[in-house]
Amino acid sequence: MGVIGPLPELTQEQIAKFYETQDPDGAASVLAEALQLPDYASDARSAIRLDYTTYALQYARDVGFGPLRTAALLGVANNLLYATTSGCSYAEAEATFKSAMLGLTSPKPGADSGQLSPDQVAGVARFFARTFFRHFRLYARVFSSEQELTEGGAALLVETARVQPFDAAQSEEEWQAEAEQARLAAEAAAREEEEARAAAAAAAEREEAERAAAEAEAARRAELERKPATLEEAVAQMVAVRVEAEKAALADEYAAREEVLARRISDLEVGGGGAPKKK
Repeated sequence: MGVIGPLPELTQEQIAKFYETQDPDGAASVLAEALQLPDYASDARSAIRLDYTTYALQYARDVGFGPLRTAALLGVANNLLYATTSGCSYAEAEATFKSAMLGLTSPKPGADSGQLSPDQVAGVARFFARTFFRHFRLYARVFSSEQELTEGGAALLVETARVQPFDAAQSEEEWQAEAEQARLAAEAAAREEEEARAAAAAAAEREEAERAAAEAEAARRAELERKPATLEEAVAQMVAVRVEAEKAALADEYAAREEVLARRISDLEVGGGGAPKKK
């Protein structure tokens, strides 16, 4: 528990400002600032001290105390409350109050002084009897023992960007060059993929054409090998066989000529000679 000191004395200007503030929350804020209790909204001790002083000020206004008597009343109230922080007993608090009242009592106090008449002392005694002394044990408990403090916390997971280590940092030119290289690599990969798809499509088309040609050739050969049923079919088949044989012979002849021609061209290229002489 932190050390609780006496409340600061209020000036006449601070008391007047408190009385002038009509809004209860605003008046509490004004008085808390004057008493240096910024945490009155969250700390139990500060809230009790603020309420205690508020009741004393309201009593002083209700009975018509002037500024000096109000200040004297607040002094007594502050001393009583401060005594509870040292663990004083009820009897000791009563003795403190009686001593303070004797010091303030005057048979004929002035109209505006810090002294109190016997009737005013009796009224003040009744006020403290129904406020401070009625709740003395509560005040003593609050201001002389540790108060429970409940603390809570919340963990908030925040996603942030991963920061590269300084040794991996790049200049803007290096970053742009790397980005350009990545772009070119992506374009090259896309081209390769497109070329692969085109090659696969061409291969499939070629295979389909070869399959169709093979089927047509098989059908043609089957037709040539089929036994004719009539004389006309026999003649047509003989002609077709003859034409097929001639085509095969021409193909062999052209292949042989191409081979000879290719060999001569190769010999000329190796020998470095010019065009062949005319015979």
